[in-house]
Amino acid sequence: MNSIFKKSIELNMKIEKFLSIISNSLLLFEKEIQSYLEDDLETFSDTHDRICALESEADELENEIKVTLYKFLLLPDTRADVLSLIKSLDNIIDEIEEFTKDFHIQKPHFPRSIHNDILKLTKCSIQSADALLSSIQSFFNEVHLVNTHINKVKFYEHEADILEDRICYSIFNDQIVGDLSEKLQLKNFVNKIADISDEAEIISEKLTIFTIKREI
Repeated sequence: MNSIFKKSIELNMKIEKFLSIISNSLLLFEKEIQSYLEDDLETFSDTHDRICALESEADELENEIKVTLYKFLLLPDTRADVLSLIKSLDNIIDEIEEFTKDFHIQKPHFPRSIHNDILKLTKCSIQSADALLSSIQSFFNEVHLVNTHINKVKFYEHEADILEDRICYSIFNDQIVGDLSEKLQLKNFVNKIADISDEAEIISEKLTIFTIKREI
């Protein structure tokens, strides 16, 4: 293992915990959407609360990681790269929390005919973000595996794009939603689900550059 954290067990543990929080928020994100579509409002409400709690925990841990980085990671360039990755990952859980709050308040009505595609889109978006987490773990410990995981980020992001377009086309063209304002509302939520994979791809492009720097 060629870890950049070999001098700090504390820092490594904090990074692992942060990645675990992001991973758990993705799992809850999928659970939230599935429970909502199944009219399981008790589970839906519970996942909303748990996602909000994880977001707060992630913010606190992000600040702890910043302090620990300055204590144990002496190379300024590497420290800046790690801080940038942590901040970008925090953006993902921020997006999940924002979606969760809007979802909880607005409670949009998705026609049953698109439920399956909504679930597929959610899964693809999460798989893209999960592959990103794997690529970041590799960056920290086994840098030669980074590109393998990044290829999966891009694959699932592309699949999510296809599903996003298909769902939006159905919303506007299949006479399943009558009111224009409702169509726009549903499109907004569909876009936000796909935004998770878009953000994962953006971060993966940044990670590619950081990986090249590590290998030089």
